[in-house]
Formats: sequence, structure tokens, C-alpha cells
Amino acid sequence: MSSSAEYVLDSSAVIALLGLEPGHEHLTGLLDRSIISAVNLTEVANKLARETPSVPAVRQLLAHMELTVVEWTEDLAYLSAEFTQFNKSHGLSLGDRACLTLAKHLRVTAITSDRAWRRIPSLGVRIMIFR
Repeated sequence: MSSSAEYVLDSSAVIALLGLEPGHEHLTGLLDRSIISAVNLTEVANKLARETPSVPAVRQLLAHMELTVVEWTEDLAYLSAEFTQFNKSHGLSLGDRACLTLAKHLRVTAITSDRAWRRIPSLGVRIMIFR
């Protein structure tokens, strides 16, 4: 895993960067110090595949971002169980939990647009809401 990473990107952050959505300007300078889990990359690729003519085009678009992708391991899978209690109460998806888990594991900041994350007890994770 990248020891120089300071941030873990939620899929909403990558989508904002790609679409130049509100808040993207807060993320541009952080991209070279950020990583994304393979789970969150899956979310992004699936969303783009619904809007882009082909999967190779999606792959090419994401390759231009030069994202550092972290594999989802067995240890991370079990660590993510700590966030399961917030599935219903805070609407956390599997991708949300993957982002939070990786950020906790690496002791870095998780970046999202999801304001509901503000209500999650910290569990040792720093969260930055970019819009």
C-alpha cells in the first residue's frame, strides 16, 4: 500500500473530479496524495459504464487520472465489519464502508461528498466532506 498517501477517495470524489462537479476544486490538489480502494474503483467504473459507450473507454478515462488503487484484502474485509452497524442508521453502502475501512487501516483521511458521514461516530477515522 502507498505509504505516502494522506487521503482515501470515496467514489463520489472521483466522480466529482471527472465531472467537474461542485467541490471538485478542493480535490484537484489532493489527487497525487490520494488512493482509492478497488471496491470504490468498482463503483466508479460501474457508474461510468452506464454513461460511457464501452468498458475500454471507461478504463481509458480512469487511467488518465493515474489513481493509485489498493487491493481489497481479506484483512480489510474483516476490518470493514466494524462499520456494519451503521448500514441502516447512516445509509452506508459497501463502497462507503470500504473507503472508511481503508482510511482507518492506513490512518489517513477519507474524502467524500456524503454529509451523512458527519454523524458517524469517529471509530478512529478522519473524514473530509468536500462539498
